[in-house]
Parts: sequence; C-alpha cells; structure tokens
Amino acid sequence: MLKKKLIISALGLGLATSANASTFHQAGSTLGYGAAGNTHTLFNNFQNPAALGGDTSKRLWGVGLSVGVSAEYADMSGIDDDTEQIQNQIDQVANDIANGVYDSTAEAEQALETALNNYFSSFTKLSMNVEAGASLPIVIQTSELGGYLVGMSVTRGARVGMIQTQDADVTVNYNPITQSGSADATTNANLTITGYELTEFTLGYGLNLDRFVTLQEGKLNAGARLKMMRAGFNHFAYNLDEIFNDVDKDFGDELSDEIKDTMTFNNTDSAIGIDLGAQFIADRYLVGLTLENINSPSFNYTAINSAATSLIASNHLDKSIKLDPKARLDFAYFTENRRWTLAGFADLNKTTALSGLKTQQAGISASFASSLWYAPDVRLGYTNEAAGNKLSQIHGGLTVGPVSFDLAFNSLDFKEFDDNSVALNLSLELKF
Repeated sequence: MLKKKLIISALGLGLATSANASTFHQAGSTLGYGAAGNTHTLFNNFQNPAALGGDTSKRLWGVGLSVGVSAEYADMSGIDDDTEQIQNQIDQVANDIANGVYDSTAEAEQALETALNNYFSSFTKLSMNVEAGASLPIVIQTSELGGYLVGMSVTRGARVGMIQTQDADVTVNYNPITQSGSADATTNANLTITGYELTEFTLGYGLNLDRFVTLQEGKLNAGARLKMMRAGFNHFAYNLDEIFNDVDKDFGDELSDEIKDTMTFNNTDSAIGIDLGAQFIADRYLVGLTLENINSPSFNYTAINSAATSLIASNHLDKSIKLDPKARLDFAYFTENRRWTLAGFADLNKTTALSGLKTQQAGISASFASSLWYAPDVRLGYTNEAAGNKLSQIHGGLTVGPVSFDLAFNSLDFKEFDDNSVALNLSLELKF
C-alpha cells in the first residue's frame, strides 16, 4: 500500500539526515525564545548579527554546540483509507462487473479513472519533511573592537510529495464467460523526494556605535555576517502505477536504495550569503531589524533519475532554488534586572526555506533567566506560520547550567497522518 511506501520513505529520510542551519532554523535555546533571540545565549548571534555589538557591561568569550531535529507532515490525513479503497476497487473490478456494480467495462473504466483523479486531487499538496542539523558558534566580545562570531552550521533534510501530471487512464480487461478480468491503471502520478544539504561557514561582526552616534536613551548596534555556503539539492521521482496495479509487490528495498541516492550529494554548488542587522537597545527594551541573504544566493537541483528529469523539464519540479532576501523585525522588553523578558518577531516578507516550502513567521515568547546556577531558566512561546504548510507551533524549553533543551510542536494529538510538526534542540554553551 502507498501508506507503507510513504512510511518507508519517511523512516529512510529520518535515518539519512544529520544536521541544522542557522539561516533558516533557530539553533540552541532560541527555539524556545522565538527568532527575536535569547539575549542570554550565544546562539542569539545567529539571529541578528548586531547582537554581537552586545551590552558593553557584559563582554564575554564563549563556545557552543547545538543539535536538533524536526519533522512535519501536512495534507496526508485519510491517505491510508482512501488508498486501500481505490486499490480494492482496482483488484475487485471483475467481481464488481459480475455483480452488476458496473454495467460495462467502459463504465468501470470511467469510475476508476474518476476515483483515481479525485484521490490525487486530494493529496497533490501532500508534504512530509524531515530535517536535522547542528550549529557551532564561537563568540568573542571586546570593549573597544566589537564582537566577533566564527560559526559553522550544517543542515540535511528531505521532503516527500506527490505530483500528478495529467488525468489517470484505466483499462479494464473482462471476460464475461469466465467472469474474470483485471484493471491496469496509468496514474500519471509520482511520489517525489527532494533531498538537500547545506553547509555554512560564518564570519560575523557587530559593533556598538556609541563612538559615532550619541543617543540619550539607549545604544545602537550594527552587525554584518558573511556566510560561505556549499549546498546540494536532489530531486527523485517514483511512478505510482506499479503500486496501484500490484499491491502485493514489495517496493521497500527499491525505495530505500533510491532514498540513499537522493541523500548522496555528488553535485554541489557554492555561494556567498550576506546578512545585515541593526539593534537599538535601551535599559528596558530593544528593537532590531535583520536583512538576511540580501544578495539572493541560488543553487541548482540535480535529477537523480529519468522520472525526475522529466518532471523538471515539464516544470512540475523546480530547476533551482533561490534564497530570497528576508527582512525581520524583532523586539524585547526586559524587567529592570533583565531576568524576565517578553520578546517577539515578525518576518516582513515571504521567502523560500531549504525544503522548498514558503515561510513567513511571527512569534512571541516569555522567559525567565535565573540568577542561581542550579535553578533552570525557563521559556515559553508561540510562533505563527503564515505560509507553506501553515503549521504554527507552541515552543518551550529550559536551561540548567550550560545545557539547554527546547521543544516545539503544532499539536499534542499525534493521530496517524493528521497535520503536525515537531522540533527539538539540545545545546551546550560554555562562557568565559
């Protein structure tokens, strides 16, 4: 059944992925704070490079490591029952004709074609994305020369989808004497797998502009980030005709081999990404702006097999992916001792994530930073996703000493194939 094939694909992708990029994902404890950032963490410098300018009273050296995984799936609800129903209709067509369900083979063909087209109309938006990643920042802040970031992030992931290029065609062969026969379906549909890998080497610099600009109520920071990016993007497509025409055939090994090829990146592209940031920081609040990928770096897709090549040629799969510039506003309000924080952010435009899905987010979070090393910092927030799968998330986390754990999810109802998304980060930070 198609359900089994999708599960095999998802499991294969989950085993194949191994890392998380700063460009599109919130590394470390910023997952629980939202993309406005966590002023108490080194990973905040992956959000807005102006944060490297920092608070002149809290200069530091630090190194961190964050690993995370995420998964989301949408528009798959009901795929199990619907697939089984259509497969039974195809398998039982001879019995249905003999029992008068259909008056003729032509009527049977038309009914099966309609059922298949309705099925694919329901699931052409199907999406399952699995991703994992790691980020490593090294931060040095000085009183006179500003703050510096040397970082590395790696992301690997893949997205499963379904594409039907034209209406299905069904041929029924029926012998009225023996009351036996079969149906062969040409679905013109493909299960697609897009694998991606991005490695970023990051150099960041932030500076407090007090020496150039005198402000009565606060300070102004500016920052820039240069990202040396190496990426691979692969498309694979699997025609679904054999699955619908032979439900007993085991496609697991075949799909597993193709998944491995999809997650092997022999053809990679290199590009430079440039981010800019600014922050105004007062005693009790900050307001910031980040401009990400202002030079629009782009990468080409590689077709893993002939079916994927055909879908690219017919514009059913993208030939390339461009990381469009993104503008993001962020803000935070602090209590006097900065232990309590209310923070928020909003993307000002829609952009494309590494998975190929569109994204435009806004969120808010509240947090408490303990003054005791043995008492945990805690955080809780909500992020709204206005594009792509529109899977918004509740997120939260805690930090004990140098270790942070953060979790985000769309729903706690994990019914099979109901829309959902989940992400978790585990990070370690050492500050000197």
